Amino acid sequence: MSDAIPGPVVRYLERTGRAGCRIVPLTGDASDRRYFRILGADPPFVLAVNAQPFDPASLPFINVTTLLQAMPLPVPRILGHDGELGVIALEDLGDVTLQAHLGAADASRHDALYREAVAYIDVLQRRGRDLEDAGYTPYGIAFDVQKLTWELEFFTKHFLGAYRGVTFDETTRAALQEEWSRIVDELAAEPRVLCHRDYHSRNLMWQPNRLVIIDYQDARLGPDTYDL
Repeated sequence: MSDAIPGPVVRYLERTGRAGCRIVPLTGDASDRRYFRILGADPPFVLAVNAQPFDPASLPFINVTTLLQAMPLPVPRILGHDGELGVIALEDLGDVTLQAHLGAADASRHDALYREAVAYIDVLQRRGRDLEDAGYTPYGIAFDVQKLTWELEFFTKHFLGAYRGVTFDETTRAALQEEWSRIVDELAAEPRVLCHRDYHSRNLMWQPNRLVIIDYQDARLGPDTYDL
C-alpha cells in the first residue's frame, strides 16, 4: 500500500472487513474527489473519497442518484457509504468511457451509441417533470442569470485567457460582457427542464449492453437544449 492511499480508504476497508483488499488509485474528474478501485472484494468496487465528511441525507450525489434511479436511468449503484470518513462505495463500471469506445467501435455503431445517449436526455427531461419534488436538490437550483454569467466568465478566463492566451482591451471586454448579458438574459428566461449539467462522452461509461451516466451531482434546472 503506497503513501498515496488516504487514511479514509484504509479505515473504510477495515470497518467493512476488507482490510486485505488491493487498492488501485484511479484518474479522477475535475473535482476534489479521489477514486480508488478495490480489488479482491466480491464484487470489486470503487471508493469515491470526498474532501470533507458529509451527511448522507443531504449529499447531492446520493440525492441525485436516488432521483435518476427512480426514472429509471442507468447510474452506478451505491454499495455503501461512511459520511464520517467522506467515503462512498460505488459499483465498478470499468474504465471505458463513451469517448474511448467511439474511438474503437466501428463507424456503423456510432449512430446507435449517440441515439442511446440522446434518448437518456429525453428520459431525464420527461421523467424529471413527473418526479419534480423539493426533496430532490436539482429542483432548488437552476441556470439562472447568476449561474449562466459565472459559466461565461469561467469560459472567458480559463479558455480564452489561460488556454488560448487571448488578452482583451477595456473596450473589447466591455463589448463581450454586454453580449454575455444579452445571451444570459435570453437563456435564463427559457422554460426549464431537468439538466445533467455536464453531459458529455467522458461522463458516459460504456458497458457491453448499455451506457451508464456518471458525474451528475451538479444536476439542476435549465434550458431544454443545454445537455444536448
